[in-house]
Amino acid sequence: MKILLINPPIYDFAAYDFWMKPLGLLYLSSILKEKGYEVSLIDATYRQDSFYSYVKSDRFGRGKFNAEEVKKPGVLKDIPRRYRRYGLPRDVIKKRLKDFTPEVVMVTCAMTYWYPGVVEIKEIVDSLDIEPLLLLGGIYPTLLSEHARLLGFDRVHKISDNRISELDVEIPEDFNFYPPPDYSHYEKLEYVAIATSLGCPFSCPYCASPNLYGGKKEKEVGQVVEEIGFLYKKGIRRFALYDDALLIPEERFLALCHGIKKNGFSPDFFTPNGLHCRFLTKSVTKAMLEVGFREPRISLETTDPKLQKRLNLKTTYEEFVQAVDNLTRVGYRKNHIYAYLLAGLPLQSYRSVMKSILDVGKVGVKVSLGEFSPIPGTPMEQSLSDPLLTNNSVYYHYVGEAKEMECAKRLTKWVNDGVDLGIPLPRIRDYL
Repeated sequence: MKILLINPPIYDFAAYDFWMKPLGLLYLSSILKEKGYEVSLIDATYRQDSFYSYVKSDRFGRGKFNAEEVKKPGVLKDIPRRYRRYGLPRDVIKKRLKDFTPEVVMVTCAMTYWYPGVVEIKEIVDSLDIEPLLLLGGIYPTLLSEHARLLGFDRVHKISDNRISELDVEIPEDFNFYPPPDYSHYEKLEYVAIATSLGCPFSCPYCASPNLYGGKKEKEVGQVVEEIGFLYKKGIRRFALYDDALLIPEERFLALCHGIKKNGFSPDFFTPNGLHCRFLTKSVTKAMLEVGFREPRISLETTDPKLQKRLNLKTTYEEFVQAVDNLTRVGYRKNHIYAYLLAGLPLQSYRSVMKSILDVGKVGVKVSLGEFSPIPGTPMEQSLSDPLLTNNSVYYHYVGEAKEMECAKRLTKWVNDGVDLGIPLPRIRDYL
C-alpha cells in the first residue's frame, strides 16, 4: 500500500524556518515503513526542495520561506498586515500527489491557525481523479478536534490515539519504542530536529503541552545517543532539540552530554523551545558548552513576581540572573544568550512587559519577545469565533493592544542592539 505524508504550506502573517521539521510525520514514516508500507513525503515547507534554484540560510541553517501574498480571510480583514502563503506552489504539490497516486494521504497540522493549509491539501486531493483514504492528525486536530472534523477528512486523529485502525498500525505508548525519525525523504539537510523527550512536568496556564502529552515521557539516553550518532555519520552537524524540558532531570541531561562526548561527536545543538532557568546549573552549563550547544535560549516569560506566581512559579528573576552568570562563567558570550519573554498575557500590563525587557537588558543578554497566543484547551484560552484569531500575530490587534505591542517590540530591538554593540543599558539611549 502506498501512503503519502503531507506537511502543508503555511498561511500566516509571518513565518520563518527556525529549525522547523514535521517531526511527528517523520516518526510516523519510520513506524509505517517497519510495517512494510511504501511511504513518501511532501513537505511544503522544505526550503532546500529541488524545486528551488537558490536558497539562502544563515550560519545555523535557518532562513526565510518562499512566500506569496494572498487574500486575507474575512475574519482577518481588519488586521493591518499582509497575509501570505509560505511553501511549495500549489501546482507542484498537486503534480507530486498525482504522480505518486497514493492509496492513503495523511496530513499534519501544527498551529491551530494554520488549518487553511490543510484545507488547501483537501481541495487538491478532491480535484484529482483519485480517491485515497484521507486522514488528518497533529496538534491542531488534537486541540480542536470538532473544528478539524468539519474539514471533511475521512478521519481525524489525536496525538493520544495509539492506533491507526485503518492501517492496522500501533503507535507505541512508550516513547522508548519510537524508531528514529525518518529523514530519508530529504535530499539535502542543513539541520535535523529530534526529541529526547515529549511533554513537560510543569503545567503553565498558557501552554498546551499537558493536553498533548499528559506529562513528560523520556527516551533512554543510550537510545538518543545512538540516534544522534546515526544522523551524525550521515553528515548531519546541526541538531535542533524539540524537548520542552530538556534539562529535567539534571542527571539525565549530564548523562546525555557524556554519551555525546564519549562518542566523539562534535555537532551544534540548538534549543528552540527554551531551557528552564533553575536547571542551568554550573555542571549543566559546562556540559552544554563542551558538547556544542549554541545560542542558549532561556525560558523566563516575565520578571514580574506576581505574574510568575500565576504562571506556576516556573522560575524567578534571581534564578534567571544566576543562570546567565553560570553560562557566562563557562565561556558563553552574553550577546549569544537569549531570554524568552511573553507579552499580551491575560491581566499582564504592558508596563510589566516593558519592565521585563529592561530587566533582561540590565543583565546584558538579548530578549526574544513572544506575543501571547490563547491556545485552545489551556487555562488561558479565549472564546473566539475562529481559530485564525488565536494567531499570536493577530490576537493583540483583536483585543486592541497593537500600539502597546509595537512599543514593546521597539524596546526589544533597542535593548538587543545595545547588547550587540556591547553598551550597558543606561548608555544605550544616549548612544542611539
